[in-house]
Amino acid sequence: MTDKTMKRGLMAAAAAAALVAPTAVVADWAPTRPIEFVIQTSPGGGSDTYARLWIGIIEKYGLSPVPITPVNMPGGAGAVSMAYMAGQAGDPHFITPTLNSLVTTALQQPIPVMYPSEDLTPLAKMLMDPFWLVTHPDNIGSWEEFLERCQNERLTSVGTGSRSEDEIQINLLQEAAGCQQFRYVPAGGGGEVASQVAGGHIDFNVNQPAEALPHYPERLIPIVQFVPERDEAFPDVPTHWELEIGTDSEVMDGVSYAEILDLVGGLHQMRGVMGAPGISDEAVAWYEDLFRQVFETDDWQEFMVNNAMSPVFMGAEEYGEWLVTFENNHVTAMRDIFGWDLRPDLRER
Repeated sequence: MTDKTMKRGLMAAAAAAALVAPTAVVADWAPTRPIEFVIQTSPGGGSDTYARLWIGIIEKYGLSPVPITPVNMPGGAGAVSMAYMAGQAGDPHFITPTLNSLVTTALQQPIPVMYPSEDLTPLAKMLMDPFWLVTHPDNIGSWEEFLERCQNERLTSVGTGSRSEDEIQINLLQEAAGCQQFRYVPAGGGGEVASQVAGGHIDFNVNQPAEALPHYPERLIPIVQFVPERDEAFPDVPTHWELEIGTDSEVMDGVSYAEILDLVGGLHQMRGVMGAPGISDEAVAWYEDLFRQVFETDDWQEFMVNNAMSPVFMGAEEYGEWLVTFENNHVTAMRDIFGWDLRPDLRER
């Protein structure tokens, strides 16, 4: 058995043991025509993968009375798809997968959506995808080695796009650990990001486990987990709390760098579903129930565990409240800490 197989076996063993068998959703509202799942990436991208997986689960268990059709609408880091969704106001037959770029794009580009929590309709949050600090084992083998080097020389990092969640987390790490300014190289996607570090071309990156695992442990290793507790499948990898990264410095009044670096209160990759603005409460309830059933399937639980993701379900109201804080934290990080320009018409909260 290889190290990778053993690790994945450990992760599978941690899956939820008893899940309720899914049944068709029954509510006061139901869709009357096919549902469009508007995807902000091209086929094969992260959001496309999640959306099609959810659609497959819904079809497998017969959870929807109508077909759900994936519609890829890439462009502008989500700007094109969000503008399209905003144009479907009041129509509950349009949904879209969510990720952090919806927040970062909406805060920077003058599109009809400014705050997704207000200008779209939160339906369900399906998981949190944690950040790891990842290096090539032949280059940097531990946090102690990373810290010594980053404080004495400029290291090079890589991430998906510019002024997105990767660059935000990397900049927060730089400030929290007192590193010299990192060189940041934008890349096209998480797979390309991982390959750059695995190939020895870049010193490090922060990435989601699913992107790093194909190269583990020969060419990529996690040296820090930005989570409250160690992942059971990686018990030898310390958390940033244990290493006291950012615990003694504040990013804003009463909030430490450690807290905003963390999975729970920070800016890690989130995956969920949103609808068009202004849809009825009955439609919201139907979608919340639908995706709760998807979440509870063995199919989805096993996918999350096998990819070292954090299974967190939130219904519509809780997800919307969580998003407000998530958006506000992005404004603080992007504008107030890093000095990045946000859209000139940004509504203050």
